[in-house]
Amino acid sequence: MSTSRAASREPRPDFLSRFLSVVPIFAVYFGLAALYAWQASRRPVPTIFTDELELTQLARAIAETGEPARRGVPYEGVASLVAYVLAPVWWLSSATASWAAAKLILVLAMTATVFPAYGLARMVVPKWYALAAAGASVAVPALAYSPFLVEEPLAYPVSTLGLWLIARSLELPSRGRLAAAVGICVIAVLTRTQLAILFAVLVLGLGWNAWQSELARRWRTQWTRWDWVGAVTLALGVAFVLMAAMGHASTAWRNTMLEFKYRIFEHASWAFGALAIGVGVLPVLLGVAALARPKSETRNLSTRAFITTSVAAVAVFVAYAGIKGAYNSTVFSTLVVERNLIYLCPILFISTALAFARGVGRGWAVAGATLATLWVITVVPLRLDQYPYYEAHGLAIATFANRELGWSEGIIQGVLVAVCVVSLAVVVALKLLRRGSTSFAAVAAGAAVVVVAWGLTGEVYAARGERGFAEQIDRNLPRPYDWVEEATGGGSVVVLGQQIKDATGIWLTEFFNPSVRKVWSLDGSAVNVGGPILTPDLDDVDGTLTPVPGTQYVLAVNGVTLQAPVVAQRENAVLYRIGGGPVQLRDALVGRQSDGWMAGTSEDPVARASYTRYDVSKDEPGLAVVRLTRVGWCPDPSARTTGRVTVRIGPVGIGPDKQPRIERVTETRRFDVPDCEASGTTLSPPKVPWRMEITLSPTFVPREVDPSRSDNRRLGAVIERAGFQPLFG
Repeated sequence: MSTSRAASREPRPDFLSRFLSVVPIFAVYFGLAALYAWQASRRPVPTIFTDELELTQLARAIAETGEPARRGVPYEGVASLVAYVLAPVWWLSSATASWAAAKLILVLAMTATVFPAYGLARMVVPKWYALAAAGASVAVPALAYSPFLVEEPLAYPVSTLGLWLIARSLELPSRGRLAAAVGICVIAVLTRTQLAILFAVLVLGLGWNAWQSELARRWRTQWTRWDWVGAVTLALGVAFVLMAAMGHASTAWRNTMLEFKYRIFEHASWAFGALAIGVGVLPVLLGVAALARPKSETRNLSTRAFITTSVAAVAVFVAYAGIKGAYNSTVFSTLVVERNLIYLCPILFISTALAFARGVGRGWAVAGATLATLWVITVVPLRLDQYPYYEAHGLAIATFANRELGWSEGIIQGVLVAVCVVSLAVVVALKLLRRGSTSFAAVAAGAAVVVVAWGLTGEVYAARGERGFAEQIDRNLPRPYDWVEEATGGGSVVVLGQQIKDATGIWLTEFFNPSVRKVWSLDGSAVNVGGPILTPDLDDVDGTLTPVPGTQYVLAVNGVTLQAPVVAQRENAVLYRIGGGPVQLRDALVGRQSDGWMAGTSEDPVARASYTRYDVSKDEPGLAVVRLTRVGWCPDPSARTTGRVTVRIGPVGIGPDKQPRIERVTETRRFDVPDCEASGTTLSPPKVPWRMEITLSPTFVPREVDPSRSDNRRLGAVIERAGFQPLFG
């Protein structure tokens, strides 16, 4: 090498220089991670069921056996990569310690989005602009998801890394870069299936690069008008074939596109509107507009790769959110699915930084982006009555204005429109002012500070709401959380209950007590718990159930008692030792909900309950007693009704469905339960295992009688007493 060439090379930076160059980004990372870790430490219990519990079950099974499973049942399909990442935390000494470690890992992972966001930004903007964009990407309401045991905390950085590697592969295509992009897309799919759309971003980007290549340009110059018609026809045909293939593979896609496609635009607008509100409006207005760069800039390979990747990502993610929201509205609930769009935040902030560094862009793009932004922020439902609103944390800033500042929904919408107008004014100022001038720097810096402050405020308020919800649930939990684990010493437990309407207590007991391996119910209501469940059959009229659970203990809840030694008890839950043998019921009151009411359904409006007494070996002379009350339900006299009750009793039999029934009716009693009153009756029980069945009609729906009430159940009466009463004692 010649001396002149050696002298012309820049000196390699020393260790101190390299260290100082990374200090700013690590300062941003650790500063924000500390905030989010503190927030996570104040979230006492999981709240998103069954998602958080299912991920925990998979992670525990991986930690124990190396294979994903739920309640001992092998998992069908591919478990999320998040379950494998969290598996080691369940080797810790207690579930509480594992919970704390899992939250911290996910916080550190989601905040680490700052690093790939910085790499993506450095493709198009200088260092300090890139640092600001990367920091803003992790100072948004979406970071309130970071302490949740769900897929988003890991999917967010993986998606951003995927977008960066896709952009690099489009910048200078090579086998190595394409392999890296494909590899991270695979990892993204394994993390969260939604991120399969990153493959679409990659394919669209490669297709656009090929279309814009010099070879393709020369080829197109030879096309006739009919060649263009044929090309368009072919493209439409390929699109229809792809849509048909997706419809064949996905019921959600097929049903939505064929029957409810008119909802797609609506839900896409809602999701994008919530995202725009959450990030402060300007990054959407300016970020989208700045993607329309002058032709002179798109000749730069890095800029063209970033623009191509960003445009493809915005189109694909927004389309996905629209389809997902439309599908949810047909099978589950009408939601604002901003949660599916959070992955666009880094792109929008980087594009905004690009506008600050190189200019706003084209006027027509600014006008179009302004109209689009104004549209989405005015049509999105603000959900002010739901706090926290898990599906769209971007709306937290609107809820803050409503609950903390006392603003009405109309005022908030007016302020959002004003913010959009101010954002347009900022864009116009940036376009008119000379870049590099003091005025330009002041406007840009002021806008950046306001946007970051806006995003952090939304994140803090969203996290506060989620913490408050968790604390509300936590107040109703028995202490310590792992009381079952302490009582059993880690021995296996099956939960056995009835009328499981609100499964929160069971979910959290299972979460903090890994010894809970199975969940059963006598009436099929364990279906509300989710995951693998079982409704056991009655094997004998003495109360023996089949199959044998194979556990050492049974945790009986909500009115179920066993013929077994009691080990521990908390409120409505009793822990029995069965030593691996069969479950044998002592008695069971089925049909009484957790608040005491017996209720009907829309399909069967008659309220039904039953009391079955299997163990009569120690019973003295006595009576079967039923006492029902509507004292707590006392509407206006004009709206009052009377429930007519029928009680039948007889020996226990086993029906064709292997469930208990009355073998033959030995006595029937009837009585009325008027609103505001209580009533009851007694019957003579057989001297063998017996069963009492209670029916009540008509039932009533509190909300239909009194619109101020939120209870939509079809209620009969509160069961004050249903069971056996000795004559003496």
